[in-house]
Amino acid sequence: MCIKGKKGKQVSQGSKKLSLVGLIGITMAFFGTVRSVPTLASTGWTQIFYMLIAACAFALPIALMSAELSTAWPEEGGPQVWVKNALGEKWGFVTSWLLWVQMFFGMVMVASTVGVLLGYVINKPELGENSLFILAMILISYWVITILNLKFDMVKIAGDWGAVIGVYIPFIALVVLGIAYTVKNGINPAGYLADFSVDKLLPDLSDLGSLPTLTGIIFIFAGVEISSVHANNIDNPKKNYPIAVIVSVLILVVFNLVAGLTVANSVPAGEMNLANITQPFVIMTEDLGVPAIFNNIISLMILIGVLVQLSAWVLGPSKSMVKVADEGNLPPFFQKRNKQGIPINIVLTQAVVISIVSLLYAVIPDVSAAFLIITITTTILYCVVYLLISISAIKLRYKMPDITRPFRLGAKGNGLMWFVSGIAILSVVLTIAVSLIPPASVGESQRVIYVIYQTVATLIMVGVALLIYKNKKDSWKKK
Repeated sequence: MCIKGKKGKQVSQGSKKLSLVGLIGITMAFFGTVRSVPTLASTGWTQIFYMLIAACAFALPIALMSAELSTAWPEEGGPQVWVKNALGEKWGFVTSWLLWVQMFFGMVMVASTVGVLLGYVINKPELGENSLFILAMILISYWVITILNLKFDMVKIAGDWGAVIGVYIPFIALVVLGIAYTVKNGINPAGYLADFSVDKLLPDLSDLGSLPTLTGIIFIFAGVEISSVHANNIDNPKKNYPIAVIVSVLILVVFNLVAGLTVANSVPAGEMNLANITQPFVIMTEDLGVPAIFNNIISLMILIGVLVQLSAWVLGPSKSMVKVADEGNLPPFFQKRNKQGIPINIVLTQAVVISIVSLLYAVIPDVSAAFLIITITTTILYCVVYLLISISAIKLRYKMPDITRPFRLGAKGNGLMWFVSGIAILSVVLTIAVSLIPPASVGESQRVIYVIYQTVATLIMVGVALLIYKNKKDSWKKK
C-alpha cells in the first residue's frame, strides 16, 4: 500500500522495518520547504518564540496522537478512518472533504510563487510585484500541470529529484549563504534583527496585526500527521516513534531558525516579500560577491520544485476523494474516471475552484498580503481537521479501549492522552482565533472584508460537506 505524503511523495509500507534514522529522515522530508522562510523571518527575533510554540504546542502533540491512532487503525484513510470510528460517518466525511478542499487554497499559495520565481529566471524580478502577472502564472501553471497529469504519470516521471533540486539544495544554499553573510557583517542595523532587546523575543500584544503571522509559521508543520503512517513499520514503536518525531521536529526548528534569523538579518526591515524566496538570495549573493547568475539558477531550481509539488497534489488528494465518492458520499458525477483511471471530474473541479480562489490576487494588489491571507485560510481548514482528530483520539480511548495500540500515549490510564489532546485542542482553537485578526499588511478599509472572508470561507467549506452528507442518496453508492 502506498501513502501520499504532504509533499506528494509516495512511501511504501512493506515488511522491512525502518531504522530510527530512516524514520527521522522520512519525517523531515514531509516538512522540508524553503517557501515559509520569508514568513518566519518577517517576525524578527519573535520567530524563536513562534517556532517553539508551533513545534511544542502544535506539531508534537498532533504527531504523537496520530501515531497512536495510525497504529491502532492502520488501514488506508488515515484521519478520515480515525474520525469516522470516533464521531461517526458524517464527521469522517467532513474530515476527508476538508483535507481535499484545503488544497484549493494551499495550491494557490504554492502556485503564487511561480510568477515570482519566473521573473528572476528571466531577469525581470519586477514581475514578482505585479499581482495580475502572479494571477496569470497561477492559472497557466496549474491548468498546464492538470492537463499533463490527465495524460501522463507526472509524479512518476519527476520522481524524487524534484524535491532534491527544488527543496533540499536551495534550503542548504540559503543556510550557508545566511551564515556567511552574518559572519561577515554581524547584525545588520537596517535588518529585522537590529536593536535587540529581550522584549523582542515575545510578540507585541499591543500590535495585534503581527499575531496572524504565527498562523503562517504553524503552516510549516501542517500535515504533521502524515509521518504517523510509518509508526507500525519501525522496531519498538513505543520507544522509537516519539524519539523520531521529537528529533525530527527539533532539527527542523533549528534549520528553519538558522535560515529565518539570517534572512531576517539580511533583508531590510519592512521590505520582506513573503512570496519571494529569491529576495534574500539576491541580497546575500550581492554582498558576498557571488555571481548574479547564481540567483537565476537557484530560482529555476526552486521553480522546478514548485511545479513538481503542484503536479503531485493534482492527483494525490483526488485519488482519496474518488474513494469517498465510490462509497456513496458524493454524486456519481465525481466517480467518473478516464482511461488511465484518473478521477477526471474531481481533478477538473479542483482546477476550476483553484482558479476562482486565485482571483484573490486581482482583488488584493499586494502580493505579500494575498500570499499570507491564503496561507492563513489553508491553516484554518487544517486546524478544523486537527480539532476533529484531537477529539477523536480522546473518545476512542473510551469507545474502543480494547483495540491494540502498538504505540500508546501513557502505559496505563488516559491521563497523558487527555493532556496531549488538550494541548492540541487549545493550540488549534487559539490558532483559528488569531487567524481572524487582520494582519498588519491588510489595509484599514479591508480589515472587515478580511474577517468576513476567513469566516465565510471556513463556514462554507464545512457547511458544504454537511449539506452534501445530509442530502446523499443510496443510489450514489458505486455498484
